[in-house]
Amino acid sequence: MKRRAGFTLIEVLAALGIIIVLTLTLVITINSQLQKAKQRNVEATVQTVNTQIEVEYNRPDMSANDFNSQASLVSGRVITAEQLKVMTDGKVRFVGGQPPHFEVTR
Repeated sequence: MKRRAGFTLIEVLAALGIIIVLTLTLVITINSQLQKAKQRNVEATVQTVNTQIEVEYNRPDMSANDFNSQASLVSGRVITAEQLKVMTDGKVRFVGGQPPHFEVTR
């Protein structure tokens, strides 16, 4: 009987199955890491914004700025629109008080 060089269908399917499993594992891992990075970015932005609000709030001429809403913080140039967008996309809530601040919700 003559033996042919090459792979059988079973061998090709087994190799394809292994490649698919490895690819799915990689995609899931990358997606998880992207979500963690996004969450860390939101947390860092919240810390930065809270510092900016506190610095602006403690200025001697603080009464000129309105700290009652997110829109007033942007229009008063306390925070940027980009910072507000990052926080809006993440799980962040605006908390009033003296001074007002943002909190990351889980």
